[in-house]
Amino acid sequence: MPIQNKADLKMYLAEDLRANGVARWRFALRFRRPELHYQRLLRRVEYCQASSGRPSRVLRFYLRFQLMRLSVRTGITIPPGVFGPGLSIAHYGSIVVHTRARVGAYCRINSATNIGMTSDGVPTLGDYVYIAPGAVIYGDITIGDRVVIGANAVVGRDVESGVTVAGSPARVISRRDSSSMMPEYVPIPRAAAVGLQPASEVDRRDG
Repeated sequence: MPIQNKADLKMYLAEDLRANGVARWRFALRFRRPELHYQRLLRRVEYCQASSGRPSRVLRFYLRFQLMRLSVRTGITIPPGVFGPGLSIAHYGSIVVHTRARVGAYCRINSATNIGMTSDGVPTLGDYVYIAPGAVIYGDITIGDRVVIGANAVVGRDVESGVTVAGSPARVISRRDSSSMMPEYVPIPRAAAVGLQPASEVDRRDG
């Protein structure tokens, strides 16, 4: 769900910090972690878009201008309203996301990635998706929960939950889900809790 009120904004900001392994926001992080600074501006823009009244319009313009400036500095282009709580940008660099794409909670995205559209539509991604550097995801496709998208993968077809895909075009190369790729501070649930097969059982079956 998008940010609708101050309580949502507070929750999104807290979960974004958690997903980035940061206990509390400090002013120095504006310079040490510009990608995280970008996320915080993004969340405030999302909140202002849901607000009404003249002060909100003025603040919205100011924050969007600041976000645009920071986008040029960092190379990150993420429109408001795309990502759920717990977004984790691993490093600043070229990241381009279409405004109509939708991504669930606790996505970890790396640099040199692109989530774009075709004439058919735009992608929808589930929760706990790990996107490695250089990945391209495009078209009217659905990517399930806990998916790993490998480095430089080109994904133009639906992907089931709990798998790893790689290659161009991407295909399933493993039944491992994203739990092994996420940082330890990301609160990813156990595989059994979401109906997926634990990685150890998958390894025994594949081996």
